[in-house]
Amino acid sequence: MTKHGLLNDEWMVSYAAGALSEAKSLVVASHIAFHPDLQEKVADAEAIGGALLDEVEPVRLRAGALEDILDVIDNDDVPTTQAEPRESELPAPLRDYLSCELDDLKWQFMGPGMKKVRLKKYESGECLWLLRARGGTEMPLHDHRGTEFTLVLRGSYAVGDKRFTPGLMELAGPELKNHSPIIDEGEDCICLVVTDAPIRLHSVIGRMVQPFIGL
Repeated sequence: MTKHGLLNDEWMVSYAAGALSEAKSLVVASHIAFHPDLQEKVADAEAIGGALLDEVEPVRLRAGALEDILDVIDNDDVPTTQAEPRESELPAPLRDYLSCELDDLKWQFMGPGMKKVRLKKYESGECLWLLRARGGTEMPLHDHRGTEFTLVLRGSYAVGDKRFTPGLMELAGPELKNHSPIIDEGEDCICLVVTDAPIRLHSVIGRMVQPFIGL
């Protein structure tokens, strides 16, 4: 991180280069969508990558490759009308991924004051999910075995003297101990989260229910 709640240039370059996993690409793209300055950085990184590609020796295509591509385009069904997009609080990458709004999802109980939607679990161990926590909730004390990306979509929460609001990202790794965000009073806080390893809950009860939570 270069400043509170914003991913640094290294993440922008990795995203532009297509070097991130599907889950991390989605959370980073959603984060970028909130911030015009980050969008400019990604555009710059893509432009640099394009300039480097111009210096690569071209590869000769097989005979008939262009005709095959044109056939695919000609046979592709293109809708003649397009529905008017409705207002959404979601960043475009996540809205396209979900194809619905946050309140339309089937939220499952996770713990006192908390609900979740597990979007996808990957063979690599990464987990992409949504967390919904009621205002005033203190999240269970935990450590991290891997890296956790938490992007705020609605509401806000605090960790120590840092406060995370919509569009801001918290990046937590194994070096962060005794992690226990506190949700601000008022509306529910909803976050898009990516973990690449299970968290380590401190409480005995938390460790007992963790297998059923799946995080």
